[in-house]
Amino acid sequence: MTRRSTPVALAFLLLTQSCGAGWRRVSELDRLAQRQQVQVWHQGQALRWHALRVGPDSVSGVPYFQPITCDTCRLAMPRGAVDSVRLGNPVAGFWKTVALVVGLTVGAGIAYCWDGCVSN
Repeated sequence: MTRRSTPVALAFLLLTQSCGAGWRRVSELDRLAQRQQVQVWHQGQALRWHALRVGPDSVSGVPYFQPITCDTCRLAMPRGAVDSVRLGNPVAGFWKTVALVVGLTVGAGIAYCWDGCVSN
């Protein structure tokens, strides 16, 4: 690897590892943490919940921006109406994006100055 390709490789590594909430589909919903964010997909729309409860015939959860203790906020739908459920962490996605922007900026600065910024 040449000296010039090192910053490019580091920037590419950051780019591939950053951004996004990491939403992923799951099949087992039995052991989720109360604060785990989930997307419950129903008729092409995603509902963002936490405090998910899965029963034999229904799925219920609290809208994400409500406290997990808000039982009057809890929404439910029949299991058959749920297209899929995805888990994610948007806060981690935010910090990965911040790291990407800072890393690319620093990488671009290093690549620009690699040979010519320091004058003797």
